[in-house]
Amino acid sequence: MNLFEMMEWSNWKKLTDEAMLQVVGKVLMYFVSPLKLVTDIRLMDFELAGVKCRTAELEIDGDPFVFVPGNQEAILGWDLGVEGLNATTWAPPFPEEKSLLTQQLITEFGLETEEQWDQFVNLYTTPLRKVAICPMLVEKYALPAGTRYLGDLDTVTGEFTGDMGNFAPAEAEIRQLFAPPASFEESLNFTLPKQAEVGENYYVELAEDLESYHVFERRFQTQEEIIKGIRKEGFRLLTEDQWEYVVGGGTRRLFRWGHDLDNDDSYWGRQVKGYLSANNMFGIYVDDRLQRYEITRENHLKLDCWQQTGIPLLDFLPMATYYRAPRQLDAKEKLSLENFSYRRAVVIDPKR
Repeated sequence: MNLFEMMEWSNWKKLTDEAMLQVVGKVLMYFVSPLKLVTDIRLMDFELAGVKCRTAELEIDGDPFVFVPGNQEAILGWDLGVEGLNATTWAPPFPEEKSLLTQQLITEFGLETEEQWDQFVNLYTTPLRKVAICPMLVEKYALPAGTRYLGDLDTVTGEFTGDMGNFAPAEAEIRQLFAPPASFEESLNFTLPKQAEVGENYYVELAEDLESYHVFERRFQTQEEIIKGIRKEGFRLLTEDQWEYVVGGGTRRLFRWGHDLDNDDSYWGRQVKGYLSANNMFGIYVDDRLQRYEITRENHLKLDCWQQTGIPLLDFLPMATYYRAPRQLDAKEKLSLENFSYRRAVVIDPKR
């Protein structure tokens, strides 16, 4: 087998650890800029709902990436409506107090019969298709659109861990966000901001554990700027095809974990919660909070800024592997850091 054949998923999973590391070494040699610092290369086992992949995880300039093997005959998209989903996740009766979104969707689509739900789900997902997917090095976490992660600022000790050189110009202004209240009365209503833009070039966001702030430096403001800027550094945005493959592995399941949509304290509910918070079969993390779109190289958006409805299928649908947000992106629009994210990749394309 040649190098590219070895990176096909069906062949990749048969390689020895030594061969995997040799392949990754060649990828780094020929496809990653020599100006980039690559560190901490290691093989990892990932699994999601029975789909397993042993692959390489590494850091490029301190940012985590994973190797995603290719698939020349990946089946993507969805045309099966609610097939495989328990009717309790979509069938009436609906909650008595309906959100504005629920009312709008019921008015437009009905959502009372299985046929209406089939049409709705198929409309909100991409068409069924077979595509060739190149192997890739993919950023493990999506970041606020156009930013670079600098490090974390501890909310208790005030200690910053990360790229101090690029943090320093905004340090005083960022720390001012956490200045203690001047009076007892002010302290009664004081809360840490969830996120804040600092000047034109910095952004902070409270971590989920509430113990630190993630600090980001803004580099690009539009999709057009992102595509041009990261291309100069040897990266690309994922296409919609690549994004769906990276997230779902080409499995014929509406969601990357399957079709269970329980989200309560039952056994199955705990299982789904575990899937949502875990890396997928390639080691990729997908944000399940539905607070941001993730941009692609086209004008298609994945994930969504979604309003909870109390109807399980509606609340989970934006997390479907093949979901396509109804909103389209203008390449020149300024991207809100609170509402848009992006993920870089090194596409290993023999035709490049």
